[in-house]
Amino acid sequence: MAPAPGASPAPHDDALDRRILREQADSLLGTSMAASVGAFITALGFWGIFYYQTRQPAVLVWAALLHVTQAVRFEGNRRYLKTPKAQRDPEGAARWYCKALTFNALAWGAAPWFFFPTNNLPLMSLMMLILLGMSSGGVASLAPYRPALFRFIVPVLAGLAAALLWQRDAIHIFLAVCTLAYLYVNLKFGLQQNRLLTEALRARYEKEDLAQRLAEQVRMVERASLEKTRFFASASHDLRQPLHSLGLFGSAIAARLAGTPDEPLARNMMHCVDALEASFSSMLDVSKLDAGVVDVKPEPVALAGVFKRLQASLGRQAEAQGLALRFKPGSKWVLADAALLERMLGNLVHNALKFTQQGGVAVVARTRGAQVSVEVWDSGRGIEAREVPRIFDEFYQVGNLERDRSKGLGMGLAIVRRIAGLLNVPVQVQSRPARGTVFKLLLPRADLQASAPPPQAGMSRARAPWAMGSLRVLVVDDEETVRTSTAAALRLYGLQVDVADGLQQARDIAARLGDGLAALITDFRLRNEEDGIEVATQLRALLGRDVPVLLVTGDTAPERVRQARQSGLRVLYKPVRVQDLVDALGEQVAAGKITGKITGKGAEEEVAGLTPVAGEEGAGVRSL
Repeated sequence: MAPAPGASPAPHDDALDRRILREQADSLLGTSMAASVGAFITALGFWGIFYYQTRQPAVLVWAALLHVTQAVRFEGNRRYLKTPKAQRDPEGAARWYCKALTFNALAWGAAPWFFFPTNNLPLMSLMMLILLGMSSGGVASLAPYRPALFRFIVPVLAGLAAALLWQRDAIHIFLAVCTLAYLYVNLKFGLQQNRLLTEALRARYEKEDLAQRLAEQVRMVERASLEKTRFFASASHDLRQPLHSLGLFGSAIAARLAGTPDEPLARNMMHCVDALEASFSSMLDVSKLDAGVVDVKPEPVALAGVFKRLQASLGRQAEAQGLALRFKPGSKWVLADAALLERMLGNLVHNALKFTQQGGVAVVARTRGAQVSVEVWDSGRGIEAREVPRIFDEFYQVGNLERDRSKGLGMGLAIVRRIAGLLNVPVQVQSRPARGTVFKLLLPRADLQASAPPPQAGMSRARAPWAMGSLRVLVVDDEETVRTSTAAALRLYGLQVDVADGLQQARDIAARLGDGLAALITDFRLRNEEDGIEVATQLRALLGRDVPVLLVTGDTAPERVRQARQSGLRVLYKPVRVQDLVDALGEQVAAGKITGKITGKGAEEEVAGLTPVAGEEGAGVRSL
């Protein structure tokens, strides 16, 4: 397809050109059906008037010639349009159409030569009017396809102009010149229309191709995101398993080495294990928030109680760093989830302390109309303006390109952002380099009397006393190291432990122990597509009672977290410290039923299902 005159050459794209040609052929042959009917009626009236006026046989000869060309063109159009789109040959159809159009145009252009009304001005005017009108009408229907314009307009008007010139008098020569001028104007207009239509088609298809490519890119990104989620979930599970065993073995070793010269080695090893556990717990918190399993329970909360607990948990850190830590809650109450609010503020304060070298941190509450602005001020080094939009991203840490582990993992503010989204709490950040930073949480104000007793935050609970020595526990895990380490750690507390690697072995042991089985500790994901939920269900059915169950898992994928939450079982996420495992087991046995709570890495968490602030790197001003 030839480029339009004056248009800059576009990059060659055969596929795009074929799509444009197909559209042009469909439009050209589609409009030709109606045009053919109109041309037939016009031709019938045209030669009928001339034959009635002149009685020349040449009129009938011309009429027969014209109607044959019209019939051939009409039949060809009909066949093409009846052919399914997928089977059409637009390029071949366009070539055929131009040939048929040329014969039809030559027939119209030959009319003045067959029966030119030399001495009849009305008939000559009628002939010129019909031929000029046919040319103008053809421009609109033929504009989609450039070659068709030349194949029709030029033969018709050139034939008329030549017949007028053949008369060789001034009037006819003038009319011939006017006809040629009319030919030029019509071609110019038709070519302009063709260029606009072609450019519109090209732009349309280019946009469609771009939209398809963008959609494919979106699908690729979504697939990559799913693959990344699956990869991290699998990697997290595979890493948590040995880390869980390492922590339990380390606890057993530390207990055996207590009071010996090698005790410091065991203590240092446990410090390393605790650091790894804190990192994994941060990622687990994000998985829980993304999975939507954290319940939000807004209620009136006294900031004095929240601030007091933060002072108790973070005061030692501030004192050890020689920093001042001030809390000024006033008598203000807010409407929020107490546990989630405490976690947000704890992350902010913890990292503010970590990245403040001198001065201190102040946490204040100010009334702002129907809201309370809870603000965390520090005198640290501040944040550059260009860094502020990124500080809530996962693993992003300002000024820690070397990934110094002592500066945290980079998940604290990511957790703050997610909790703020759950609570629908706007978070504002203002910072000046070398002067400090302030984070502001805008919370709805709750109008309560200052003397009203503060609601329980639900962040702590008493540990139920229980007798350990007489309890028999069944541990089900498909990994031998996990079974061995768990049994070794629990036996330090006087528990009698049996181990099983799957459902069948667990059923055999449970059937043998009967009422002697006091509790079940099972991994979530087992071999052969078995899972801990199924194990708990079948053992309870076998024993005919609700055996206390702890579901221990290293899966952090959002769908796995939701599935564990919906099971109604008590859930602990690997790595679990032996003390937390024993405490949770004791509470289950003492309660005599399944509490349905989700527990992470400490006895302090209950309402939010998140790890305690002290065990997490936090989310300070410069460490995310």
